[in-house]
Amino acid sequence: MTASPLIPDQGQPPAPQPGYPQPAAQPYPTPPAAGSDELPLASRTMRLIARTTDYLLTTALVLPLWFLAYHYLQTKAADLPTKVVRTAFLDVVFGRAGEAQRAPLEAVDGLWGTTKTLLLLLILAHLLVPALYDWLMHARFGRTLGKIMVGAKVVPVGTSAQAVRGRVPVGAWRAARRTLVAVVVPWAALLLTWYEVALRQWGTAGLFALLTLIGFLDPLAVLGPRRRTWHDRTAGTVVVNVKLLARGWSATRNASTAVVQGARGASGMVAQGARGARDRWQSSRTTGARPRDPNRPGEG
Repeated sequence: MTASPLIPDQGQPPAPQPGYPQPAAQPYPTPPAAGSDELPLASRTMRLIARTTDYLLTTALVLPLWFLAYHYLQTKAADLPTKVVRTAFLDVVFGRAGEAQRAPLEAVDGLWGTTKTLLLLLILAHLLVPALYDWLMHARFGRTLGKIMVGAKVVPVGTSAQAVRGRVPVGAWRAARRTLVAVVVPWAALLLTWYEVALRQWGTAGLFALLTLIGFLDPLAVLGPRRRTWHDRTAGTVVVNVKLLARGWSATRNASTAVVQGARGASGMVAQGARGARDRWQSSRTTGARPRDPNRPGEG
């Protein structure tokens, strides 16, 4: 008589034992179903916190440039009277009286031109830093630091739950479309509106303000049942809650472990019963005792 293995292979049901009752079959847990429709979507609060965190982070990266620009302009303004006096004096010495009269205005115009150039560069920095940050993080990791903090992740539509566990690259082109609608359009319009207001160009400022309003209607689309903004629809992506997925995977793993342990216990009980019956049979043969047959004459 060949004894069956006491411990079955990992993840496999125990081998059946002939002649003994078998434990009821228990279904093995399966991972979450594939498809983006079954994925838990990130809540609106999670997305708001993540986006706010990312904007604060990128603003903190650009903020030192404002202090440097202010210090530079302050130095130029402090040197302006000395420069004007020196230029006017030289013009008078060399007989250029008309140029000496225009020297103060030219110096002020030069400082104003430098101020506008620095202001435009700072606006571009406020636009490019968030755009590059958003594009690189989503293209490479599918999530920004804000999304990592709240437990959200951007994945293409149709991604399975098992694939979300690993690194799911959104892709450079898909991430670029997402960044264009989410960051570049609204923030470029907002910064240019502020720039035109600073220059007192009210007509152009009103046009950019209208574009800003249209651009900032994009996040309101997250209030829909699918919680997909315009930049999600443009890029073909969806934002999922990986914390809920992690809890689901943990429950699946615990249930699988419990099933395997239960199968091992049932197999051990069956093997122990078979071993006890074999020992009793061998003991009866050793002592010479023979079971009485009631059908035989003189027995029973």
